[in-house]
Amino acid sequence: MRIVAAAIIAAWSGIAQAQPAPRVVLDVALPVAEGFTVDPYPSVGRLAVGRDDVQHVLLHTFKPAPDTSRPALEARIELLTLAADGDVAQRRALPVQPKVGPKGFDLQTLGVVAARSGDLAVLVGGIDPKAAQRRTVTTLLRLAPDLKLKKTTRIGPPDSVRGRDDREAFYGVEVYLPTTDNAIMLGGGFGPGPQSWWMGKFNLDGKRLWQAGPGRGAPERVPAIAQRRDGTWVSLVVEMRPDKSGTDWFIRRNAAKGKPLARTRLPQPYDSAAAILRDGSVLISDAHPDGTQKAEMAFYDDDGRLQRRAPWPYPRTWLLIAHGDGVAAVVSETTAPDAPTWLVRADAQGTILWRQGPIRVDEIVRLSDSRIAALVRPDRAAQSLRLVHYADP
Repeated sequence: MRIVAAAIIAAWSGIAQAQPAPRVVLDVALPVAEGFTVDPYPSVGRLAVGRDDVQHVLLHTFKPAPDTSRPALEARIELLTLAADGDVAQRRALPVQPKVGPKGFDLQTLGVVAARSGDLAVLVGGIDPKAAQRRTVTTLLRLAPDLKLKKTTRIGPPDSVRGRDDREAFYGVEVYLPTTDNAIMLGGGFGPGPQSWWMGKFNLDGKRLWQAGPGRGAPERVPAIAQRRDGTWVSLVVEMRPDKSGTDWFIRRNAAKGKPLARTRLPQPYDSAAAILRDGSVLISDAHPDGTQKAEMAFYDDDGRLQRRAPWPYPRTWLLIAHGDGVAAVVSETTAPDAPTWLVRADAQGTILWRQGPIRVDEIVRLSDSRIAALVRPDRAAQSLRLVHYADP
């Protein structure tokens, strides 16, 4: 069995190595203050792209204590605005003060959304340092395009039995989206961890316009949401079965104002990455470590009907986004949790168009000209974080 598994891995590697590298059209270091280091535990949603491909990056840095088991000497969350050429046009420290731990702020949520109007919404969730007992707090900050603070609003828990009285429940957000009506859509989970699935729409002043969930089980999550041209919302959701025997994937559809329209189960394994395409959705299932099951792409329409399947050459997919009719992904050549990772782009048939690495990629976002913007740590060093743009060869 080991020989067979090794042969499969070698075949995957050979396929991957035949792919060309992308063109690197921008590579800039994000500025970090002297004596500070970058948070080694990145949060989803730290990179947002606004009008004219202006990029907004949340930078969580800290100054380590001499005894690294002690709380950091200082921590900062800064919002950087970078022009399309990578120049830092604006920068400001945000007035947030979650509890400070050895690796900076004790955060559970950190993300930024560039709204249609040009305003920015920053979501920060962490441990409240002012509370007598351990308690989480989530805050939405609204900033003008010049980064002046316009409003700060605390976001309360969803109206649910689970988490209502749990002081340690928090929002674990995986999806940050601007909406066409100048609001934001958030999705992921809520609870003390593991979490129940949840998603909600807010205006930029923090008013909850509608929500779906939270679910009743755990672990659950919402890894992908998209709005269709008719205003309806499509989401891919992992939900616990009623008998608690395991989880299933579902595709959900909601009306523009949140009314549930449909919920369809998808025959997908739990270990799958998900993205919503311009037409339908794609889920990539990981390979089994013993080689008995290969990785595979599965394409579904918005009603949950399976359209087709395609082979996928990488046994593990860590991160996946839509890229036109295809995808961009962060992948590994083995199922080992510490395996080196690669950034790849593939077409709708699963053919790898290019790959870059091995490299540590914290986040990827598609730009208007089809390039990919990524937050990258080339040398795996916590002190180094770069903004890199990749284009097709």
